[in-house]
Amino acid sequence: MEVRVHAARTQDGWAAEVKGPEGFTVNARRLDQCKELVVERIKTLEEQKGNSEVCEVVVKVDAELPGIICDLEAAKYKMQEAQKLQDEASAEIRAVVSRMRNEGLTMRDIAVLLGVSPQRVAQLIG
Repeated sequence: MEVRVHAARTQDGWAAEVKGPEGFTVNARRLDQCKELVVERIKTLEEQKGNSEVCEVVVKVDAELPGIICDLEAAKYKMQEAQKLQDEASAEIRAVVSRMRNEGLTMRDIAVLLGVSPQRVAQLIG
């Protein structure tokens, strides 16, 4: 079961609200504690309904932090782009090393040209 929670900062920590017909709000000092309290409350509500086996509860948090969330999303996007570029660069360097080997260059020669150790060249080839 997936539950969306709207969380907002309070003086004492966080208030997390679960909307819906059986909606409720929990308060805790930390956001992870709010998630735990939401899971406990949902399991209790399900048990009260007679559901003896409650499936796993996944809590998705939408936090209210004006300005910061936008910055966080931008940073996450940049991290994903950086990973994508790293993956592309790794594939390209492996292709270049392969071409160098096909041209007859030794591992030591390739290491000098790349500025890495011969062991690293062996990793790139392997």
